[in-house]
Amino acid sequence: MIMMILQLTLVIGLNIYLPWRLRSLLGIKNKVWIYVLFAAGFISVIAAMPLITKYSSFAVSAYYNLAVTWLGIFLYLACFTVIFEIVNLIHKLPSVQSGVTIIALTSAVTLLALINGALLKTSYVSIPVKNLKKEIKIAQISDVHLGVSRGKKYLEEIVKKTNEFNPDIVAITGDIADSKKALSENMFSPLKDLKAPAYFVYGNHDVYTGLDEIIKRMQENNVKVLRNDVLALSGIKLIGLNYMKADDSVYDPHQVTDETIKDALPLLDLAGDEPKIVLHHGPWGIEYMNEYGIDAVIAGHTHAGQIFPAGIIAKKTFPYLKGLSNYNGTHIYVSQGAGTFLPGMRLGTNNEINFITLKPVQ
Repeated sequence: MIMMILQLTLVIGLNIYLPWRLRSLLGIKNKVWIYVLFAAGFISVIAAMPLITKYSSFAVSAYYNLAVTWLGIFLYLACFTVIFEIVNLIHKLPSVQSGVTIIALTSAVTLLALINGALLKTSYVSIPVKNLKKEIKIAQISDVHLGVSRGKKYLEEIVKKTNEFNPDIVAITGDIADSKKALSENMFSPLKDLKAPAYFVYGNHDVYTGLDEIIKRMQENNVKVLRNDVLALSGIKLIGLNYMKADDSVYDPHQVTDETIKDALPLLDLAGDEPKIVLHHGPWGIEYMNEYGIDAVIAGHTHAGQIFPAGIIAKKTFPYLKGLSNYNGTHIYVSQGAGTFLPGMRLGTNNEINFITLKPVQ
């Protein structure tokens, strides 16, 4: 709660400071309109979030995308203005030129981030697994966020690239959708074209959007939904966990259930020597998974911070932010996600599909 109050105070403070500083640098005499612009942007972002979970019209989608793009612009305006203030303390800078430079740099970085946010890349990783009899290829699709920013054609591209990898298993690790629009169209139908068996564990945004509807659509399109389930296939135990926090000592702002990984694991059939692979939306609770002999965890959720410098904060928030890590012999692989949330922008990160090869330990 204290952190939320501090964050809100910072955002409100910046919404007062930035228009004041830009107005003074650029010599704008009529100060009212610039304050109105920033206030409208701030209010629009707050209003956009609940709208997309209730309505699916073109107007709502357009409003949302404009509002959240402003959020990205606001971030970079703040960054470049703070840099200006630091340099200006050391060496006095000309006002008008500085104001124009701040706006120009913000525009350039915003455009670059929007372009990168529209691209889809692939990443490859190998994970050594004990007791594995043969190589297993897993395609991970995470955090697509279908809805107002991304639609059916984007999912078709993901499915096409996934099939080219020729995986044995497709793991969809949550946040397949983030708005009502994803449920109002035949958005999920490309999943039927996946050539390998597909398994889905839900994320927090799937709950916000309408979990029952999403589960129904996944099942209609030949995707098996795992809800604290254990499946024996291809010589491994595939464990699909509901979205939950690690234990009751942790605060999760996205909490959607009272379940915890600590309490859920003892209820599952985890006996036997078969390699155990966990699918979970969030990259945490690995210490408990390690106690139960989990060999690898495949997760998402973080977006790797999505846009710089948010990744710096995200690195402090998430013990595992992206890529492959190891905790006492339990591997964890965290996807940067195939889509974006809030602004459709990426800077310092990529939209990615993850091609994971489980390899027998020699």
